[in-house]
Amino acid sequence: MKVSLQHNCAPFLRPFDPRPDVLPYEVLLMSGDPFQISFHPKLGVVINDPVAQMGLGREQMRLFKVGAQVASTFMRPIVSKDLTPCTPEQLTASEQGISAYRSARGARRKPYCEQCRRHYGSVDFKLCTDCCAIRCTCGTCSCVSSSRKKKAA
Repeated sequence: MKVSLQHNCAPFLRPFDPRPDVLPYEVLLMSGDPFQISFHPKLGVVINDPVAQMGLGREQMRLFKVGAQVASTFMRPIVSKDLTPCTPEQLTASEQGISAYRSARGARRKPYCEQCRRHYGSVDFKLCTDCCAIRCTCGTCSCVSSSRKKKAA
């Protein structure tokens, strides 16, 4: 019987123990990430972050495409039916992109763009390849905002 796991759990086989009385067994490890990592047949590995769903209607969802390093908005009924949990191989292949998203999400000091004042949860965005921060649709990221002398009004 195959059991489906929660979105933030992954099975791992416990390392070999030479003692004869200890049998190998599977352990479930839980992720501390507040977002879900899934696989879509056409989009590839995607991140569904609850924070990025602000300002969207019930019929829409914003997904971060790990391969393209960009967030886009989709129709929920069309995309969600094809989302499946990632295999360990897919997670390993996408680890660099997932880590970049994780660090950009954690490094946000302000939840909005300093230039245009739009909330990052309400706009499609991409990650800057230079500073690994969120780049707003207006083109501002940490590279640009750190070089400015004056704060945005």
